[in-house]
Amino acid sequence: MIIEFLALTFGLHILLVNLAIGLSTVIPLMKRAGEKSGNDELILTSRKLMKFYAATYGLGGVLGTAFTVFLLSFYPGFIGLAGNIAFVPFAISILLICLHFISIVVYWYGWDRLSKNTHFLVGLCMMTSAILIPLGFRAIFGFLNAPIGLELQPKLHLNTIQALMNPTFLVLYPKSIFASYTLTFFILSAFLSKNKELSIKFAKYGLVTLLITVLLGVAYAETLRVISPYKFANALGFIFSMHAEYNISWLFIFKIIFVVIQFIAAILYLRSRKSLAAKVAGVSAMISVVSGELLNALSQYPMLVANVSGLPSNVVKQLENILNMAKPNPLTTMNSLYAITLAFLIPLLICFALLMYMVSKD
Repeated sequence: MIIEFLALTFGLHILLVNLAIGLSTVIPLMKRAGEKSGNDELILTSRKLMKFYAATYGLGGVLGTAFTVFLLSFYPGFIGLAGNIAFVPFAISILLICLHFISIVVYWYGWDRLSKNTHFLVGLCMMTSAILIPLGFRAIFGFLNAPIGLELQPKLHLNTIQALMNPTFLVLYPKSIFASYTLTFFILSAFLSKNKELSIKFAKYGLVTLLITVLLGVAYAETLRVISPYKFANALGFIFSMHAEYNISWLFIFKIIFVVIQFIAAILYLRSRKSLAAKVAGVSAMISVVSGELLNALSQYPMLVANVSGLPSNVVKQLENILNMAKPNPLTTMNSLYAITLAFLIPLLICFALLMYMVSKD
């Protein structure tokens, strides 16, 4: 049940975060293009998208908080250690989240109130902050792949500069951004299918960013093979007949199937102009993004840090219990805790579905 709770809240959070990155880029650029070309339809469309974005952004934050609470409840020792070691990357992302929230508010309420140039500058701030928010979190993910930058003296701490030079981070971060754009472009292609010209343009953008994402995905897999072979073997070592301690290669195959479906559906849409193909590409993009994130997170099970081979044995032994996902907080074995969690989580998911339906319908 622990992994299921974490996977559910994390998956939904990731879906909304990826949409947030893409929409925060598309909205100000679309509005600006409409203003320069005198195309009122582009401006109107960007306003509708902003309404959707403003309505759902907070929900992504709620789900992120729920995930953090679950993680804190199940693995308090790890959160305490990670919070201490990775304070700087966390702080960077939190500050950017605050800046992003402020820019969303100003951009929304500044519509038709601020000058066009000022409003566009606020939009650029919204776009840039959204792109940079994952920087700190992906640095932490890179650390979980391999603790590059961890220094033991004078006390256990993280050298942020070295952590940002982690080869897995250097590939994972841009891969994440392009995956966000791919998801957003295919979703918008389906959502705006009545406007064929705009919908087709987004489908073309999606194909380009999907190709870039796939290439970066191959590069990321190679860095894992070299730096974190345990994680690589669990995720897709079957290709090289590698022994896996926790084989979840089925999830990799599942993801690849939906990546292929995206390619095929998008190409079919460009050829046939049938909206069903665009919808298939959009849904497939959502599934592949969520499954890819879960694959990345779960392929290091049972350890929260996939490769600790570079650390002294006494430090590894000291951290063994803290980093072991198979050894959660003993209090979380109580069935009553799961009953209470479900009692609060189910209404949240119902509200999530209802809000998504209402803002999409509008």
